[in-house]
Amino acid sequence: MKIEDLEFFVSAAESEVFFTANGDAHRFQSSAAAPILALEKEFHTLLFLREGKNSGILTEAGKTLLRNAKPLVLQYRRALRAMDQYREKDERAIIIGSLPILKQYRLSRLFNRFVDDYDDLDFRIEESEGKNLIAGLNDGYYDAIIIRANMINDPNIEMCRLAADEMAAILWDTHPLAKEQSIHLEKLKNEFFYLTNPYTPSYGLCWKLLKDHHISTENVITAEVRDILPAISNKQGVGLLPMSNIASSRQPGVVAVPLEPRAMLEVVFAFRKDIEQSTYMKDLIEMIRVRASAVPV
Repeated sequence: MKIEDLEFFVSAAESEVFFTANGDAHRFQSSAAAPILALEKEFHTLLFLREGKNSGILTEAGKTLLRNAKPLVLQYRRALRAMDQYREKDERAIIIGSLPILKQYRLSRLFNRFVDDYDDLDFRIEESEGKNLIAGLNDGYYDAIIIRANMINDPNIEMCRLAADEMAAILWDTHPLAKEQSIHLEKLKNEFFYLTNPYTPSYGLCWKLLKDHHISTENVITAEVRDILPAISNKQGVGLLPMSNIASSRQPGVVAVPLEPRAMLEVVFAFRKDIEQSTYMKDLIEMIRVRASAVPV
């Protein structure tokens, strides 16, 4: 068993679901790639299902391996990072931490273009939760992080805008307010509200919005977006979600109505101003700064 195979497996297992032309959910095709097949041969069991609509979904064996492989991969990466200090500054790896939102905001292509210009650069993007990203940036593990602006409160961290988003009320399509151009939250004060789980970056803003508009939080339900949208479609409540979640979900029977006043969410590229950057990192920051000027407010 090679650590590279485990890294590949973890990436495949945690990849976002995409939809086929028929509307069926599948994970990306790497669930049947050579590193996965090598692990399955070694463990004498399938790690991913490969038939019908469940193709690309982890088996019970795959779930067990994921629980055990993630800490091994993380420890391996941190060991590599610790040894990075003995390399010349411009030979060190660039590691960017990110919330799992690159696909949601179509940001991968931006970094792919940068890597294409520097063939000899050791460049990695690792997904994690907000608290881990901020801690990793502060302790020097990450060179920069991709995060929501409202999660940063440190004058020593500079932020460059990558994407603009806003919160919306998510309603079933026959809701009496579904055809409004915008909506005041007070009009929904008697509804059951669905929010994303408390560890997600949009949860805190949604909770504050409800409190600021004197809406009771006793009727709040938290869940994953993939569970929230079908519940709203079935008229079990309304939601507060970033507009981009709806654009990428393809969930029938729901509509997103912008809030009035607007509640903006910014995705930013954040890095410490008090750290000397490598030449490659300076080039990346400059590229991001140029792009930030074109992001709509």
